[in-house]
Amino acid sequence: MAEAGSRLQRWFGELRRRKVFRVAGVYLVAGWLAIQVADAVFEPLGLPPWSLKLVIVLAALGFPLACALAWAFDLTPRGIERTPEVRGEPSALPSVGMASAAAPAGHALAILPFADLSPARDQEYFCDGIAEEIVNALCCVRGLRIASRTSAAQFKGRSVDVREIGKALGVGAVLEGSVRKAGDQVRINAQLVNTADGYHLWSESFDRRLQDVFATQTEIAQKLVRVLRLTLTPQETELLERGGTRSAEAYDLYLRGQALLREGSDTSLPKAVALFRRAIDADPQFAQAHAGVANALAYDGIWGLGLDAASIDLALAASRRALELEPRMPEAFVAKGNLLFMQGHPDEAFAAFEEAIRLNPSSYEAHYFYARDLFSAGRAQQAVAYYQAAERLRPEEFQPPCMLAGALFSLGRTEEGNAAARRAVQAIDARLAVAPDDSRALHLGAVLAARLGERERALAWLRRSLDLQPDEFATDYNAACAYAVLGLRDEALDQLDKAVSTGRGDLGWIEHDPDFESLRGERRFGEIVDRLRARNERHGT
Repeated sequence: MAEAGSRLQRWFGELRRRKVFRVAGVYLVAGWLAIQVADAVFEPLGLPPWSLKLVIVLAALGFPLACALAWAFDLTPRGIERTPEVRGEPSALPSVGMASAAAPAGHALAILPFADLSPARDQEYFCDGIAEEIVNALCCVRGLRIASRTSAAQFKGRSVDVREIGKALGVGAVLEGSVRKAGDQVRINAQLVNTADGYHLWSESFDRRLQDVFATQTEIAQKLVRVLRLTLTPQETELLERGGTRSAEAYDLYLRGQALLREGSDTSLPKAVALFRRAIDADPQFAQAHAGVANALAYDGIWGLGLDAASIDLALAASRRALELEPRMPEAFVAKGNLLFMQGHPDEAFAAFEEAIRLNPSSYEAHYFYARDLFSAGRAQQAVAYYQAAERLRPEEFQPPCMLAGALFSLGRTEEGNAAARRAVQAIDARLAVAPDDSRALHLGAVLAARLGERERALAWLRRSLDLQPDEFATDYNAACAYAVLGLRDEALDQLDKAVSTGRGDLGWIEHDPDFESLRGERRFGEIVDRLRARNERHGT
């Protein structure tokens, strides 16, 4: 039955892709109008009674012909062309409860970082930012799975056959391109390539002024939707066409800020906030820059990285301003959710995450951060569902199965936790093969390797991570987790003490983290937690 249902779903998806339903609807309306007109005018014109019957018969005979033509051909800007076959299985995003991404069968697409062809070759952040913004624009489309940025980035600057990319990322098409920026002029070349045979599905060049680049990104996203023959809901169309800025300065500062936000380190996030604020100075109506401030401060505060109550208030004000300018902005609701949770308003925070997911059911960030805050609130059972949704949305990412494993371990679901840990370690291996110095992959992997009984691998990854970023809070915290799981209590307490001594740390997370079960009876562990609790009370967070 399941297989038959799947075949039926794919059949209806193909009818939708080929626009058969749309043609059938238009034909039925047109046929009905033709019969009404014939009924009204044939008799006054003196035509014989059988003339009306002939119109009805011709309309009926034409219906299957119209549907067959719709199936076989498509009207494009280049004229009438045969509708191309879809090669391979279409991918679908499964759902989680009522809050998940209920996406029908669709397509899988990778968007590679654009190449920098500028004279000085100094626009890497600009090229990466344009590709990332196209990803963000398309993430709202049901039935379209976009490979994660980190997965696509492994092919940056490499001469790799597109068929190999398709196989590695599990996608049916790849968007690649280049940017040449000179003064206030920019040329963007983009091409969509079928990974099954390497043939171009679409290509175009855009010569624009710098102030028009934001609109050009939207135009490229819209053209991709048309080429892939996807039908958008009004809500998806609104998200795809939302405004940005026409200030070249604001846009440049925004892309610089986004690059630092993606880096997400202790030092990069404050710099990102500063750049987003400068973008707002250049264009106070730039909603995405306001959301950037809110998200950078929220990410900075997830682990208590020096974010006091006043800073949270400022960040919430930024999210409110973003939503005043763009009321249907999912990323602003994600920031709002994280910030409200930090303020101690979990119900309002969770409502904000739900709204982000309602607006964009394919939002990885909404599901992932919702799950994190649910876990921190002691609601691990609910967190599991949202981590699972995040993993389905980005199956190549290592963080969702890492966090999912921890939530499952905390619930005593050891077998499921081990399965999630194995998936995470597999994803981490793939990540380290192309980015061996990814410290987060190393220290998260060390915890899971310890959980899976791979002691030597855990210690090796841990040493590499500590060598790379010895003063990063996340490194110290996860080193404490790994040492605790390995039974090295003194080392675990030393690392946790070092992490919390900086004034950082999420109290709720530490209290519920299953990795610290062996430490909970230790006097020193209690002192560390009490110190963190006292700090939170002083700062009003």
